[in-house]
Amino acid sequence: MYIGAVTKQTGASAKAVRLYETLGLLGLVERKGTYRYYNASQLNQIMLICQAQQLGFRLAELNKVLGPDASAPDWPALLQHLADKQTAVQLEIMRLQQLEQQLKLAMQDIM
Repeated sequence: MYIGAVTKQTGASAKAVRLYETLGLLGLVERKGTYRYYNASQLNQIMLICQAQQLGFRLAELNKVLGPDASAPDWPALLQHLADKQTAVQLEIMRLQQLEQQLKLAMQDIM
């Protein structure tokens, strides 16, 4: 499928899809004339990238787990990255809760 159809199905911009290709996140993209042509596997890869970015992953992190040829994700590595991200989020929540308590105490001191 051509890039226009890919962007409609995935919500990723054409510029983002081209960036994913440049970074090697999609493997080898077929060309039909001067146009890029994406297969079903690459479409799934783009959807995975978009979902991972919504979860807070950077493209550099994804490059490590999508495999050297980007044909299939390294699922164990991806699961480990998800667990690490979850731990980081939990720590950030704890830090923010402590900050909230400090703010409440400061407000009480002022009143």
